[in-house]
Amino acid sequence: MIIRSNEKVRINGKNKSVWALDTDALTVTHNDPNLGQTVTEFSSEHIKYHLHYSAEYRKDRLRKLVDSGEILRYLTELDKTVGDAVERQVEKWKAADKEYQKALAVGDFSKV
Repeated sequence: MIIRSNEKVRINGKNKSVWALDTDALTVTHNDPNLGQTVTEFSSEHIKYHLHYSAEYRKDRLRKLVDSGEILRYLTELDKTVGDAVERQVEKWKAADKEYQKALAVGDFSKV
């Protein structure tokens, strides 16, 4: 599903939406009359699941984020926050896993 902002700009003689979100391709497109078109791609599974869920159940919220131009910041922050949370969980797991600690202590990096 592609959600385009209501605001339009003229680029190369064509009227284009300032912001566009493609929930299937996981891209945010920004059209700026001075800079041209920039496309930001996301590849994280959590972004994919979040966008598909939001497109089905929270479509109005996505529309507001796209119309206000906040969609790129929102998805970037979400990606960073989830990535940081996963990293914290991995560190907790490493600290608690006895087998990992033993392999690390003896330098058995194939087991680590």
